Amino acid sequence: MKVRKIFVCAIFALIYTAGVFAQSGKLTIAEALDKASRQFSGNLKDGTIVAILGISSGTDALDEYMLDEFTADIVSLRKLKVVTRANLDVIKKEMNFQLSGEVSDETMQRLGAKTGAETVIAGTFKNYGTGYRLNIQAFNVTTAAIQDIYRSDIQEDDILSVLLKKKSVRAVKKEVEEKKQYKSLIELGFMQTNAFALELRYCGVFPFGLLLKGGLAGISNGNGSILGVDIGAGYAFVNNNWCILGISAGVEGLSGAIYYSDGYEEVYNDLGFGTDLFIKFILGKHFGIYSDLGLLFGCESPLSFKVGFIYQF
Repeated sequence: MKVRKIFVCAIFALIYTAGVFAQSGKLTIAEALDKASRQFSGNLKDGTIVAILGISSGTDALDEYMLDEFTADIVSLRKLKVVTRANLDVIKKEMNFQLSGEVSDETMQRLGAKTGAETVIAGTFKNYGTGYRLNIQAFNVTTAAIQDIYRSDIQEDDILSVLLKKKSVRAVKKEVEEKKQYKSLIELGFMQTNAFALELRYCGVFPFGLLLKGGLAGISNGNGSILGVDIGAGYAFVNNNWCILGISAGVEGLSGAIYYSDGYEEVYNDLGFGTDLFIKFILGKHFGIYSDLGLLFGCESPLSFKVGFIYQF
């Protein structure tokens, strides 16, 4: 009973951890621009002609990146008609227009009218000391009324660091390569030897393919229990963004006894040295699945099998 309670708690802890990460609230700049484009495309009337003036950050490279990405995202959704960049640039030059966080509604109305747009979209990207905030607004050219607003807190990623000139491109490339090699995984699944048990373990994958793992397994019917461990090290000869494939060795297996009301007793002794061939698939940013097939030495059952779900930090 105690073992069962422990594993129920472990499941809820894993779900809670995943929820905390999912609800952190901050998006990367690329994610925020994509979300903003979907919001405006959904809220503005289909076929509306829009002039995207830009998003002001005070950094030319970041301004250019945000304008290009946001425009491309809007166009790809095929809901709104976007004034061409070349036409907009000519009119901006004629009006001596400089985008900043303090552009008047009247100026945006005049610029929008010259382009034939029904709606103008402009925004700001600001550093608030503890983080960044993206703010994009859509204005009606005729009435200057605000038609829609998108706001999001932004987390600093490699792209943003380069655009803000906090990191060199070479340094970012090096970090990206290192991140591809390092993975921190929580795995919840089942272990099968001569018995069947629930398993919770941690796997860390490090540069040069080094893998370390450690976990506990167990099951109980209230009249006895089976406990197990899965501790060892290994080598991942495939380690990329979506797949980890390799071999490991260590102490693993199950040991214990289960008693039944009719007096029947099942004793298990499958705890010893084992080797595994493992494969893990990362499906999306955080979640995945895994499977291990192994050999146990000096145990009642010569084979072990594990399968389950992955949460990647």
